[in-house]
Amino acid sequence: MKKNFRFFDNRQKYLLFVTTTNEKNRIADVLKPIVQKLKPKYPALKIFDAGMGDGSLLMNIMRQCHQRMPNIPLLISTKEISMEDVRLGLEKLPDRFVEHKNTVFVISNLNYVESTSLRSNNTNKQKKMNWKIVKLKGNSSLDFANQLRKLNRGFLNKKWQIERNQKTGNPTYKEPSVIIIYRKDQEFTLKNIIPKKNNGKNYYDLIIASQPYRSRITAEKKVKLVIKPMLNSLAKKGKLVIVHACGKDPANKIIKKIWPKENPFPTLYKSILSYIKKNTKTEVLKELRFKKKITFRYLLRALPNEVSGGIATSLIFSAWNASVYVNQISDEQIMKAEKFKNYQKIVKEIVNKNKGLYFNNEMFVIEKK
Repeated sequence: MKKNFRFFDNRQKYLLFVTTTNEKNRIADVLKPIVQKLKPKYPALKIFDAGMGDGSLLMNIMRQCHQRMPNIPLLISTKEISMEDVRLGLEKLPDRFVEHKNTVFVISNLNYVESTSLRSNNTNKQKKMNWKIVKLKGNSSLDFANQLRKLNRGFLNKKWQIERNQKTGNPTYKEPSVIIIYRKDQEFTLKNIIPKKNNGKNYYDLIIASQPYRSRITAEKKVKLVIKPMLNSLAKKGKLVIVHACGKDPANKIIKKIWPKENPFPTLYKSILSYIKKNTKTEVLKELRFKKKITFRYLLRALPNEVSGGIATSLIFSAWNASVYVNQISDEQIMKAEKFKNYQKIVKEIVNKNKGLYFNNEMFVIEKK
């Protein structure tokens, strides 16, 4: 396994995974009861998505917020280093500004520690901060879509470039960039929640961290790199929701049949919770409430006749792609397995046995008292 392998590095695998599974919708369904119980504090309900991806999950959460609180201002902030994902997210955004007018949407390419402050910890890079404010004009989704499309052609191409971190090999931003989007006709109402360039820190009512780290890294790294920075950005009564793959499903069985020694999910909720409790000051722990974890499944999309009428080649391909993607198998391992074609037989057997393919995710909530 390469050290710099990341969950979302391979664009083709990721996009195929997103379009052939219902994971994003299932996560939104599981989150809905949490969203319904949120109690906003003046001047807005504040939500942070710790990794927007293609935007599907975040847009569903925004819809839920509107249904529950149609007149409450929303500050929606997120981070995403992938230019392609930012484009996909922006394409889904216009309708949100039509339905919920009093929304401020913020997106940055900063890392977890920096993203809730909208400020780079690298002094030299902070001097190159790109701070883009987009005041949408008009009142239709077409008006907004045309204006946001200009970001794709201009700002994103120039300012959302990445480079490799010299220490870890992971992708990082070349220049820190922040985009702030809101409707111009709502500026007066929203002025108290629009982030300022030198004062962008916010504390959030809900933080969503869905598949935010490599599954194989230690509990220590998961806590230090992602969970702790997010906990530090929770408002009082705020909730951090963490979702990650946990295996023990048919997709994991495919992997085990081909690579018996693979253990893609060595540090799950129990390990993470144990590390937090052993390495956090008592006074800080007293301010946190740990909810019980839940496990839920999502499915590989398939037509009924693709399974019952003999496994279609397209289904074998999408099942294989989703399995190696979720279990984070390296490209080198995949190429070796595909040379022998035996993987197709294994995929077919397991899909037949389960009349499809499903995957397990684990979710847990940490609340600030």
